[in-house]
This record gives sequence, C-alpha cells and structure tokens, in this order.
Amino acid sequence: MLTSAYAGGAGDVGCIGAGRTFNCAGQWSLAPGDPYVRAVPEAISETEKAELTERERKWLARCKPVLEHDSYGVARYRYSASGCEFGVGRN
Repeated sequence: MLTSAYAGGAGDVGCIGAGRTFNCAGQWSLAPGDPYVRAVPEAISETEKAELTERERKWLARCKPVLEHDSYGVARYRYSASGCEFGVGRN
C-alpha cells in the first residue's frame, strides 16, 4: 500500500567499516508534523517534586550506587541491593 510522502525534512546516514564488513545507520526527521517529535513535558508541582526527591533519596539509601571501571576501562555502576540496576525500589 502506498501513501503520500512528506516534502522536506532533514536526514543523516553514517557508515563505518572496511572490506566486506560495514554497518550503516540513518536518522530522518520530517517537517513540524513529525509524529516522532516528543512534546515538552508539563511542569510538575511542588508536591510532585517533593515526592520524587523523597523517592530518589530512599532509592539512593537502599541501592548505594558506586561507579567502577572494568578491566577495559568502561565505567559501570555497582549496587548494594538486587533490582537496583533496573531502577526498582522496594521502599
């Protein structure tokens, strides 16, 4: 099934590789009617800010995240409780 195409927009494609091995990735953004453009989030109230701050404080107290570097020099977080790597908190 064919549909109408939008005129205009911006795109970019990049490739990397050598010989018979290469990868390419592209990104395209349509004009202002682009359905993939995210809306600006609404401002949150002071009550919501306080709730989020308390939730984060509890998570930090339980999970105690520590940034460590592995043998390849890649920074990784280590947590003191299970599930913390997924942002899960049992407060």
